[in-house]
Parts: sequence; structure tokens; C-alpha cells
Amino acid sequence: MSIFEKLNGKKMKLSINKVFFFGSVIFFGILSLPSCNSGAVDEKSFEINLISKKWIPDGREGLFNVTAEQQKKGTVVLKGETNIPQAKQEVLDLYKNSVVALIDSIRILPDTVENERFSGIITLSVANLRKFPDHASELISQAILGTPVIVLKNEDSWLLIQTPDRYIAWTEESSVQRMTVVEMQEWRQSERAIYLKISGSIFNSPDESAIVGDIVAGSIIRITGNLNGYLKVLLPDAREGYIRDKELTGFESWKASLDYSGENLCSVAQSFMGSPYLWGGSSTKAVDCSGFVQSVYFQNGRILSRDASLQARHGNVIDISDGFDDLMKGDLLFFGWKNESGPHVTHVAIYIGNYEYIHSTGRVMVNSLDSASNIYNKYRRNSLLSARRILKIEEYPGIIPVGRHEWYQEVSEIK
Repeated sequence: MSIFEKLNGKKMKLSINKVFFFGSVIFFGILSLPSCNSGAVDEKSFEINLISKKWIPDGREGLFNVTAEQQKKGTVVLKGETNIPQAKQEVLDLYKNSVVALIDSIRILPDTVENERFSGIITLSVANLRKFPDHASELISQAILGTPVIVLKNEDSWLLIQTPDRYIAWTEESSVQRMTVVEMQEWRQSERAIYLKISGSIFNSPDESAIVGDIVAGSIIRITGNLNGYLKVLLPDAREGYIRDKELTGFESWKASLDYSGENLCSVAQSFMGSPYLWGGSSTKAVDCSGFVQSVYFQNGRILSRDASLQARHGNVIDISDGFDDLMKGDLLFFGWKNESGPHVTHVAIYIGNYEYIHSTGRVMVNSLDSASNIYNKYRRNSLLSARRILKIEEYPGIIPVGRHEWYQEVSEIK
């Protein structure tokens, strides 16, 4: 039974040792090793490091910061925060039989006792996600209208959120409509539609006399009525507007009718042609290389990991050591360099057939692996590291069908 079934219609109050956990989705993060001032604590550093590696292969996809402090008379205090309750429990088990007293001050995020509105929906066409809670901080990703998120914590006017691809980043509080469990259920059970054009407008009325806001491909929006060829929509922050009905597709019917194929992936990819490059961009307004790949796959019903180096860990490996004849449309090509620790991936592209690939580099463009082609890129060819196939995989860590991701499903659909 899922947590949504258990909590259906009930106000959620969980103890600090519990967390709102979405089905089979596994969250990852990084572990800060203990600050030790005694041998007793030092002896645990190696074991804690193993726990870190087990649960947290990459710090972009989770949070686990823990310190251990030795106090008088053999008492150890564990401090910090994490969104991974299983990893916390392993650290507690590590200490419980080896110290006189153990004080657990590790905070599980989100703290569902102090904050019952720990779910949320992105309210802007494109919300910027930053590395730190500061406008001057690096843009590391974006989230589009209708994306469900988990609010891990807040700092002043900023929220630390986790998106469906498990990515963790900071965004402005005004970018998210925070919700209780019941409110999130209501949104998931409502009539929703997905926007699949490159971009468009939400109007204040069918006569299009004024604009409420803009909208980009992949946005999910709630439908409340229709009038004269327009659908009336309700945004997560309660703004209302109208969108031409031919520009929206019912979300449930879209999920059911997806033709997840190399041809369709390439068709969507080529609709981005000429879109400008933006570091951290992941919408049809502007994209970086991995944001482009992620956006294309999302419009074809698959949620991929955010960054190129994360995407390179998932899917079936395609051997390109002797040439490219085994590549299929929709395969991912990864570029970078090799060093003593192994390949370092810095770029990703989508293979579109005939030795050509499409990618975001300055703008979205097509290049070739064939040295005789007038669109051959020698630098990219020399930095090509590997290829992966996503198409033949139904569900895998880092490759999640939208229709099976519990953050998007109706409650009745959850197994």
C-alpha cells in the first residue's frame, strides 16, 4: 500500500524519523564525514564512508550531511540532516552498540512535523534552480510549469527542492505553490493537460485581449472548463486563464497514447533547432546539452537524470569502438575526456541516423560523425567517449516513465 493510500483524506503528521517517500523512487546524496575528536569516533569513519558510497553515488541527487561529536563519558551526538532515512538508520545502527550513549539529532527532510506543506507545484513557465540560495549563484537547472516537487527546507525567501528526476537545487519561494498531501492529491486527481508546442501564451479570456502568462512545451496544467475553442485553465497559484484547445492534449490520454520511438524522439529534437544554449537551461526557451536531451525525452514520456555525467550512467551500452553501424535513432552519445580515474563526461547528444547527431552547443544544431560531411565536427568526434540506448528500457534508475512516476499519477493508479 502506498503512502498516498494510507493518507488519503487525512491530515499528515509524521514523526521526525519519518519522511514522505514516493514509492520506488530512490533518492541519493552526499555524506559529510564526522568531525571527530576521539579515537572512538574516528574508528567509524571508514564504515560511514561505505554507507555514503552505498546510498549516495552523487551529491546532485540527494542530501546527507552528518557530523559525529564525542562528548564526556562516552556519549556521541550525531547531528545533521538528510532526505534518506535508510542511510540515517544505518549510521545509527553503526554507533548504537559501541558507545555509552547515542544522541540522535539528525533531521529528516522534509520535516513533515513542522511543515505540512512539503509538496509543491512549479507556478512559472520556467523556474530557475540555483546551486545556492542566492540570485548570484550558478544556474544549475530549471523546472517548468506544473512540475511536482518536494520542498526539503526553506531559507529566507528560498526553497530547497527536489524535482522528479531527483535533482536537488534552490529556487525562489514565489516559483512554487506549496501544498499539503490532500491538496497534492486533489491536483493529481484533477483533469490535467500537457502543452506540447514549443511555447505559447495563457490569455485572460478567449478574445485574447490580455496575457496572464506564458507556457512552454512539457508544461502540465489543470483544466476547469472550455469556451469557444479555448480551454479554461487553473494555474497552481490560483491564476486563471485560457489556452487554445488545439494546443493542449489531455494528460491521461497523452500518457496512454505515447509512441516512444526513435522517430518521434528525433522529430521532437528537431523542433528545438536553433534554440539558444543556456548553461542550466532545460526548457524550450533555451537549453544546455543535457537539458535538451532531458526535455526531448520528457516530451516522449521518459524522465532522465539531469546532467550529462548522470545520464551517461544509465541505459544499455552500445559498442562504438569499431564504428557506428550499431547506433539507432534516439541513442545518446557522450563526449568528454579520459583521465586516470576514468571517463569524464562533459557533453551529450542524440543520434538521429546517417552518422548525424543533434545537440545543444551555442544553439541546437546537427553535426556529423562522418569526416566527409560538411557538418563534421572534428573536436566532437575526437572527444566521443561512449553511447547508450534508452529506447529499449521500460524502467530503470535514471530512466522513469512519466506514467509510472508516482508524483504524476492519480492516487488510484499507484500500486
